[in-house]
Amino acid sequence: MELTALIMAGGEGKRFWPLSTKSNPKQFLSLVGEKSLIRQTVDRILPLIPIENIYVVTGEVYGEQTLEHIPELPKENLILEPVGMNTAPCIAYGSLKINKIHEDCVTVVLPADHVIGDDEQFKNALSFAAEVSYKPLDNNEYPLITLGVTPTMPETGYGYIKATNKEIGTSEEYKAYKVEQFTEKPDLKTAVSFIDQGGYYWNSGIFVWKTSSIISAFAEIMPKWYSYFDEVSSNIGSLSEREAIAKFYDSVSFGSIDKVILEHSKNTAVIPINFPWSDIGSWFALDDYLRNEGNQNLIKGEAISVDSTGCMVFGSGKLVALVGVEDLVVVESEDSILVLNKQRAQDVKKVVEEINKSKK
Repeated sequence: MELTALIMAGGEGKRFWPLSTKSNPKQFLSLVGEKSLIRQTVDRILPLIPIENIYVVTGEVYGEQTLEHIPELPKENLILEPVGMNTAPCIAYGSLKINKIHEDCVTVVLPADHVIGDDEQFKNALSFAAEVSYKPLDNNEYPLITLGVTPTMPETGYGYIKATNKEIGTSEEYKAYKVEQFTEKPDLKTAVSFIDQGGYYWNSGIFVWKTSSIISAFAEIMPKWYSYFDEVSSNIGSLSEREAIAKFYDSVSFGSIDKVILEHSKNTAVIPINFPWSDIGSWFALDDYLRNEGNQNLIKGEAISVDSTGCMVFGSGKLVALVGVEDLVVVESEDSILVLNKQRAQDVKKVVEEINKSKK
């Protein structure tokens, strides 16, 4: 069994303004540790998946920047999207490219901007998932597997996966179950009920499947998309690849792989995991991941605190002073300063929208 990886690195990370910008998006930032998130993502799967089997799908404008962070990545393993349209189109394109080069392989699909608290356990989970992905189901088709994070609280910012009791694979550390349903970001009351019921997991957005299986799922569930696959595949590696993929992207819709494929597939499975994970989707999520004690201040850069608690500071040169405040995020970049109530972290996108409006 040959293992490949498709790393999705096309987002702009608007919720991490002012550090994340269109020219230097979230995946290139060092938010946790000294290395960038995309560099950590690659290191996390080496050597389980060799560098020549790792592919990165990103926007055309980020190609060279991606290679600066992963200089050993073969240039031909960059998959450049003409426009970002969420995860379903990029997974379709990436899967066709990988399948043409690595026939009958297993692909691990993962975002470039997540953090994992235990790299060895993560690799063990991927190895188990790869084995299960090669095990036929009762219908003689193969599972489309997602890693499901065991919830620690009724979080409303994540999608949830409900597992059935039907096991389709087991090891000493992990079990795989058929999926009953997906639920997109529920309200608090619903999230609490999910925790109380049990059997629900956060959707990590990390997937493992036979590459041929996800292509077959597109054929069954999205035949219009699939009608372009032969043309795209036949042009991969040729001078006509950009033209073929632009035609494909012009003809399909914006959407996540969960909504477009997994929610409609009878072959979806989940492997529950317990090691620390976060999609680091906002300043609040980053604060929550880094925080070991309740009210200490988290400081990166130069800062002093007087009678202040529960704050997080990201400085880039200037001294930041906190006096008599609590639960703030203060971010100082080269040309901007953000002062944020952590509970309003999702609203940073609104700041970016206002900035973009003012530039028109």
